[in-house]
Amino acid sequence: MPAAVITGAAGDLGRALCEALIADGLTVFGADLAPLEPRPGLIPVQLDVTDRAAVFALAERAATEAGLLRLWINAAGIVRVVRVADAAAADWDQIIAVNLTGTFHGCAAALAVMRAQGAGRIVNLGSLSGQVGGTGVHPAYGASKAGVHALTRTYALEGARHGVLCNAVAPSVLESRMGGQFSERQRARLAEANPLRRLGRIEEVVAAIRYLASDAASYTNGVILPLNGGSYLA
Repeated sequence: MPAAVITGAAGDLGRALCEALIADGLTVFGADLAPLEPRPGLIPVQLDVTDRAAVFALAERAATEAGLLRLWINAAGIVRVVRVADAAAADWDQIIAVNLTGTFHGCAAALAVMRAQGAGRIVNLGSLSGQVGGTGVHPAYGASKAGVHALTRTYALEGARHGVLCNAVAPSVLESRMGGQFSERQRARLAEANPLRRLGRIEEVVAAIRYLASDAASYTNGVILPLNGGSYLA
């Protein structure tokens, strides 16, 4: 069966993506620093996305073992909920390393393999913060996600020549463990400010990514798909 690689596979979104793509008939290489239990259709891989050589090795492994690397999802990411005035330089370095540099390594590794195949899909995890910034999280988070959006467009242009499409989703805060880093009051205020009066849901992001991975998105390339309930319409 063709393969999909998911980084950040031990997170709430990553686990849901693993389940969905296994159901879609893909062999999923679930990559994360945190352990995952193997099961039919899921091959756990311990991976630090900041380790470029290891990321490239995973792309080669997935293509070799499955015969075809159809999909690569860069879902690994971290956030720090902190006042801008209290943002630490060490957190800046770590957030940029995981969210932006890790996505760069994933895009580059996937394209290297998919270019040789003549086909493939890359989907990156952006964020509403990468479009509008924000003061509720470390400044590195929005900066890293804005970089992810730019990377997506760059790899969309480069990959198109080789049959490789690259897109991103840009969710607002989700009901998840990551979203749970915000206080109950902060989450309530975010929900109240949203036109739909709620936070996003993991299954809504999964559905959007499945679309970008599907034949229905065969002419969709370089898109930053907003998943924010209408809170940012530009």
